[in-house]
Amino acid sequence: MLDAGFAYQSYVRLKLASVRAFGAALITRLRGVPERSPMARVVAQIIDAWALEKGIVYERADSEALEFEVQTAQSVPAWVKYLLAFDVNYRQRRLHFLIEGQNRLYQLIDQEHFAGLDPLVVDRLKREFYVRLDRLRRRHAAAYYSQDVRDLAAEIFPSEPATDDIRHLDRYAREFVAQNGDRIDRLIEQLAHEIGLNASTRELDELLASLDPADWHPDARSEVLVNYLGFPFWDVLTFPITSAREFGELNEILIDRISPQDVHALKGFDGIESLKGIGFGHFAAFLSRGYRENDYLLGRLHALDRLIDIVCDAAGIDGHKDEIGVLALKKRGFTRILDAEEKHLTHSAELVAALRKSVAEIG
Repeated sequence: MLDAGFAYQSYVRLKLASVRAFGAALITRLRGVPERSPMARVVAQIIDAWALEKGIVYERADSEALEFEVQTAQSVPAWVKYLLAFDVNYRQRRLHFLIEGQNRLYQLIDQEHFAGLDPLVVDRLKREFYVRLDRLRRRHAAAYYSQDVRDLAAEIFPSEPATDDIRHLDRYAREFVAQNGDRIDRLIEQLAHEIGLNASTRELDELLASLDPADWHPDARSEVLVNYLGFPFWDVLTFPITSAREFGELNEILIDRISPQDVHALKGFDGIESLKGIGFGHFAAFLSRGYRENDYLLGRLHALDRLIDIVCDAAGIDGHKDEIGVLALKKRGFTRILDAEEKHLTHSAELVAALRKSVAEIG
């Protein structure tokens, strides 16, 4: 995971924000108030302030500490403990992924390589995954939790703050945590206990460990286990994309690159060689305003070229056949960019003139 570098760091921070939001939404439900109410916003701000006070924030040094094989409960960073206790959504995404893996197995059953794999075996495991997914979903509902927890939430968050406090919500949240920190600790601890994610994870581990080799084709069993063990790597790639909305199963990721290497409309100004900043170890533009202007202007033109191509591809339009005047559209766009930028790029008169000539020759 650490090899993912900044992608992993962003992933962890996004997961922590997601888990804090899950906890705040859960407390809001326990209080019996609408999730889009002012009170919900107040609870979310207080939980964020509480997490900051408790050090439940990702630090690069913490991730490096996790490289060591031996960990104790005391040495594990606070944010790791928090994720292990409250990241219900991660477990749900993993079960969706495993269910999708079972669906792929159905497609392989007829292949000679998987001869002997009984579809009923796949059915049974898929059904077990759905049972565990349903159990996780129940943890989102207030009715899942004990009356003691609901009473404690009502005691800590009895009513909405005054209008002036809401207007200065950051300050109010910090003061609220300073006064009620011990009770919030108790509520979080009790919620973690009743959510019981460790038991849920252990159940799934035991289920997969119990797959009978006599029933399972060895390659099919391997497929299930690889899906389970490989899911964290998949989640690093997909969670930042899917976190904004609920996607359920995700089958593939399509990537469109915006790069000079994919730009072809501007003859003489396409390819990475058109950029000035690539010299001197990619630091050449730091030494010359003219170089910076060159790369800035080409960046805008290249982006327009690629974005039009991407939209055409998504719409199923063949840009080479020019079905809707794609080249004319690009020419108008290039011209407008040059008209808008020319007066600001004081070191690029020759560049702009050369670009106008290239634009005029399009088509």
